[in-house]
Amino acid sequence: MTHAFSVTTRSLPTAVVLTIRGDLDAATAPEVHVHVAGLALPPDTVLVVDLAELRFCDSSGIAALIAAHNVAQTANAYLTLAAVPPQLSRALGMIGLTDFFITHPTTERALATQPPPAPATGDQDSVSE
Repeated sequence: MTHAFSVTTRSLPTAVVLTIRGDLDAATAPEVHVHVAGLALPPDTVLVVDLAELRFCDSSGIAALIAAHNVAQTANAYLTLAAVPPQLSRALGMIGLTDFFITHPTTERALATQPPPAPATGDQDSVSE
């Protein structure tokens, strides 16, 4: 049985859910890039990437997830991964990205969790003479 790749978005008041189904690889990662680049992410929005139906993810797919994280960060939004398959969790751990992504066991849990506090901006610790 073939599982077709798809990427869909669903907008909510304070979040956007990006659902990726099938294989995320060199052939399909560009579609994720296009979807993410077209998202309207107001500041403090949570971008939840739902991976519950992800069957496979190679390095191109991981690069697409990192790019999505960077797009969210540039928009002063937050990215979280939901329902990360065990094989992807292992891969993220092996390449040192376990702490790079916030993860939740389900999309519902990700939506119910408050985003982390925004990092402080500016040079607040400087001492003036």
